[in-house]
Parts: sequence; structure tokens; C-alpha cells
Amino acid sequence: MKIFYMFLVISSSLFATVNRISDIKDIYSDVKETIYLNGEQRKKEYNIEYVAQDYLRKEMLLPNVNKGEVFQYENGESYQYIPLFNEVSKNKGEDVSDFLSIINDLKIKDQNDKIFSKNYYDGKVKEIKYKDIYTIKVSQYKKINGYLLPVKMEIFEKNTKVADLNLENTKVNSGLKRKELKK
Repeated sequence: MKIFYMFLVISSSLFATVNRISDIKDIYSDVKETIYLNGEQRKKEYNIEYVAQDYLRKEMLLPNVNKGEVFQYENGESYQYIPLFNEVSKNKGEDVSDFLSIINDLKIKDQNDKIFSKNYYDGKVKEIKYKDIYTIKVSQYKKINGYLLPVKMEIFEKNTKVADLNLENTKVNSGLKRKELKK
């Protein structure tokens, strides 16, 4: 009987483990973003596709005026596709590259910082600092395909709240491929 209980304890602990974020090869997610600017709120919806290590694609769904715009970062270059003009241009904004940097920074911390990793997998990491200016406050984690990921976040610039992010329909390691930008 003792052997049976030991088997149950060992097998349940094996299946309860969480995959490491440093092992993520790709992520797809629908994002609902609320931006706070000058006392007003603006809503955006888009999907993101991340393929390790240096590819991120953001396709706008809402507002309608921006629907179909694509921001893509790959191999150190950032581009924007504007469907209204059917043109691709270099993107000077840091929006997409910042998102990519945050994902890669989390993966590096997961590999190199044992205290961070333990706290992260225990769901205790509630704030992530970025570039000494931004603070990401995680209000909800969700286990997706065995990976613990933040799905509800507040973004602060210095001490001012600038955005809420909600990730939905997230898929991890689903075999995403890089896409060429329409030209």
C-alpha cells in the first residue's frame, strides 16, 4: 500500500510541474488594450505572434480606422504595413520591439535568476520593471499548454498608469511560422 501512495505522490508532482517560459518557441494571443492618455481611454484590439527569438507581429483589429495595420519586428528591423496606402515602411516607434524585449528579458531571467524563477512559478511575481521607466503589474496568471503566463496586466510609466492589457485565446508552441509583410 505504501508503494501505491508513493507512486501517486511522485506521479502527481510530475504532472503538476509547469513548463519553463525560457523554453517557449512561439506565442499567439488576442490582446485587448485600454490606453489612458490625458484623462481619456482608448481601446485597441490586436493579435500578436511571437516566434523566438527575434520575431514579433502585431495585427490591428480595432479601432476600425487601424484595422489591418501590421507592425512587424524581425532581425533588428521594425516595419509597418498600412492597408489604406498598400505600403510598407520602416516603423520608428518602439511599441513592437518593446513587447519583444519584454518577452526575451523574461526568458533570460527565467534561465539565469533562480529566485525570480521560483517566485514566478509560485505566482508571486506581481511587478516587472522594464527600462527603469516602466512597471508591469501582473494581476492574473493562467496556465496555458503547461506554461504559466501573465494574462492581465497594468502598465505604468513612472507612477502613471498608461495601459491595461488582457490576453485571450493564447496558444504556446503551436508551430507558428514567420510571415512576410504584404508589399
